[in-house]
Amino acid sequence: MPTVEVTSNPLTPSTRLRAALRLTRFMAARGSDPAHVVVCFRTAEPMAYFAGGMPLTTYEDDTGPERTARWASVVCHVHPDRDHDYRARLAEEIAQALGVDPDARHLTVHFRPTRPDHVFYLQEGSMTSAGPAPAGRDQQKGLQHARP
Repeated sequence: MPTVEVTSNPLTPSTRLRAALRLTRFMAARGSDPAHVVVCFRTAEPMAYFAGGMPLTTYEDDTGPERTARWASVVCHVHPDRDHDYRARLAEEIAQALGVDPDARHLTVHFRPTRPDHVFYLQEGSMTSAGPAPAGRDQQKGLQHARP
């Protein structure tokens, strides 16, 4: 279940929707189930995000949502088998999807390889994962959803 978590200055709802669709399509074109791609946005409060000791969020950020990200910090949870080329292309796609100007003050994309059996989700009223049951336990329904 690939997940992209974006923290940035306030973005308009249409900007968030366009970015989420673009990133979902990017991942689906590379083998991810589009229904499992999660993109979430968090707006940093003023004076809550710093780089080099300097605030990237200031009280002027309360002017309202914008159509592009002036700065962003992104964390991506992707399958451990995704190689450097995939991660580099996804990082570039994220920058473009957010409309980050090449002269932006700050953009980082962190990758956290996440095994499918470490992600649990609600299905048919119970929590399941895409991995095998631990040794010594009965197989659980999550196994049937495991992807090679």
